[in-house]
Amino acid sequence: MRLLFASVIIFSLFSLAFGQMKSERSAQNNLEQELKRLENEWLNSYLRGDQQTFDRIVADDFSRTDESGKFATKAEEKALIQAPPASVNASLTNEDMQVRVYGNAAIVTGRIVARVQGSLNFQSRFTDTFIKRGGPWQVVARHYSRIPTERTAINLDPKIYHAYVGQYEIAPTVVLDITKEGERLMSQTSGQPKMDLLPESEVEFFIKGFTAQFVFVRDETGRVTKLIINQEGQRVTAKKLK
Repeated sequence: MRLLFASVIIFSLFSLAFGQMKSERSAQNNLEQELKRLENEWLNSYLRGDQQTFDRIVADDFSRTDESGKFATKAEEKALIQAPPASVNASLTNEDMQVRVYGNAAIVTGRIVARVQGSLNFQSRFTDTFIKRGGPWQVVARHYSRIPTERTAINLDPKIYHAYVGQYEIAPTVVLDITKEGERLMSQTSGQPKMDLLPESEVEFFIKGFTAQFVFVRDETGRVTKLIINQEGQRVTAKKLK
């Protein structure tokens, strides 16, 4: 009888513990789904021009940094909310989202995929920090990095490179050296290793693994006078010194 009683107690404790674990897993899963839903609502607010949803999810002390170290406040991020024209078919989706919860804080990582007119426009990886301060969950920080697109170099006559060789002034104390080594066009700034410039066209070049585009510009006489560097919406014009 005692053995039977002990068995009943053990079984009851096991069932209680199992039920509690199942309840905790269910609560964890529900929280993860809630945070993913907030991520999707936040992302969709940009294309809908939905500032009300943005304000509900994004905390007033929100900050965002990108791979270049550029910092933005909530107000600056909010300025990006603008619905595209009806003629433009654009979409933003979150993929590969993972959630980690630490009490009243949570980290969400994932990948944003942007498409325009059905074609891939860009992809970014993000890390978001959410906190719960006596109210709903809100995002307080984001860091994101643009994923470089796969770019293909074309075959170009290396003789064209001779016109591009020289020094280009990026800033008063920063000079970019463009050299030709055999059939390769190389770029190098002070203290940095040389890197191959790969042609996308006769005047447009890129460095593998980077998002920057290098465009050589000629004047009306056909002489190369400057180099334009486009990266993440920013443009730098470098005058050719020699």
